[in-house]
Amino acid sequence: MLGQPYVSKQIYNAELKYHTKLINRKPPPITLTKAGKIVLASLEKELEIQNMLKLDLSPYIAGETNFIKIGVNQPWITVYGHIIYEQLHRKFPDINFELTEVTSDVAEQKLLTRDIDISCGKLIFNTTITSKESFALSFYFLIPENSSLYSSNKENYLRILTKDDLIQFNNQNLISLTDDSFFQKLVDHMLTDTNVHQNKVLKVGNHVAGTNLAIEGAGIFVTEYDFALPWIGKKPFNLIKIPKSSLNFELAVSHRNDASEQIKALAAELYKIELQYQEYLTKLTKK
Repeated sequence: MLGQPYVSKQIYNAELKYHTKLINRKPPPITLTKAGKIVLASLEKELEIQNMLKLDLSPYIAGETNFIKIGVNQPWITVYGHIIYEQLHRKFPDINFELTEVTSDVAEQKLLTRDIDISCGKLIFNTTITSKESFALSFYFLIPENSSLYSSNKENYLRILTKDDLIQFNNQNLISLTDDSFFQKLVDHMLTDTNVHQNKVLKVGNHVAGTNLAIEGAGIFVTEYDFALPWIGKKPFNLIKIPKSSLNFELAVSHRNDASEQIKALAAELYKIELQYQEYLTKLTKK
């Protein structure tokens, strides 16, 4: 991660280079000036052109191997990355893949600049991007045994969240994803809308870490059922399902409109994988 002094110096140097102010430093928060927005858009376009040129030249560069770059939302790349690779490799044995972790908040930009060819993550709304929704994920509050909200009643092990439930989360110890997480912003918005004050005791980089720490009693965490599944029967905890009307995350496969036919074919296969994932989750929660 770049330090603030370095970033400040680069901005200062850029302002000297372009002879204009690029950011509004006061009052906080810092925002781009009109000139700053123009410079940013120009740099993004330049990056896109450079990436496109590299892509076009790759077949003619000696020893260069062309990779289709697939950005997969964390934590699916950690848990299901090998499944994605195996299924794609069976269908497209002559294509090289680069699976990389891409968070939801930057996936759209990386598609626009061609840093990735395909995104498997949240639904994207952009006129230059084709984004096909597969399904909306379901999420759960994972309540550890040491929480005052935990119930030892087996009937309460897995249940649906009610409006009366949410207010009980006020001032509870919660595990949060880091501030740059798009998903965490959705969770924060849901809780803020119901006047729930979050006592965030820990921030983590992904759902897998958050789930495991919640199981160990670090705090309540919003997770998916399949990430909690390995702990069922091993550790006592409750899962409270959050209605999609309260927390909605639409999973999709996205690519640029001008993507090659090869990339579009790969995206179609990834879409099938996401639908298989939905079927898998449905079967899990019915057990």
